[in-house]
Amino acid sequence: MNVSRRPAAIADTDFVRSVHHRAYRDVIERQYGPWNEKAQDEFFDAAWSAAEHEIVLCDAVRCGYASIEIRDAVIYLHELVIDPDFQGRGIGTHILRNVLEQAILRGVPVRLRTHITNRAANLYRRMGFQETGRTESHVLLEWNRQPDDAAIRRSGS
Repeated sequence: MNVSRRPAAIADTDFVRSVHHRAYRDVIERQYGPWNEKAQDEFFDAAWSAAEHEIVLCDAVRCGYASIEIRDAVIYLHELVIDPDFQGRGIGTHILRNVLEQAILRGVPVRLRTHITNRAANLYRRMGFQETGRTESHVLLEWNRQPDDAAIRRSGS
């Protein structure tokens, strides 16, 4: 499978909203209780900006979205959301590996936060992210270059 990214466009909004709601529903219900479509629409509308997101493509088919901010001293992975129909195929790992490779080239850490109940935290930990803190709702994680980058290779086995 060929995994790539392209800049998001306004025309991707409905796709991204659908993926957001389907991917986050289980996480939100486990952490906060029953799903509230109106509240999630409002949250999405406040957070979504095509200019700040990329569309993840699997063999040229939209399969998710990401928001990655590269600064001089750090890379922030704000969101990496894979459509539930495409999860479990190594797509998130592929994108994450690419982000870590960029961090190695720049000599900077990668930081992210994820909901406490998000199963993606397992992927981040397998890739070598370490917990740096917690809020009431999120786990804060950071990746720094590993000796000989073993965590990146290990996650692919």
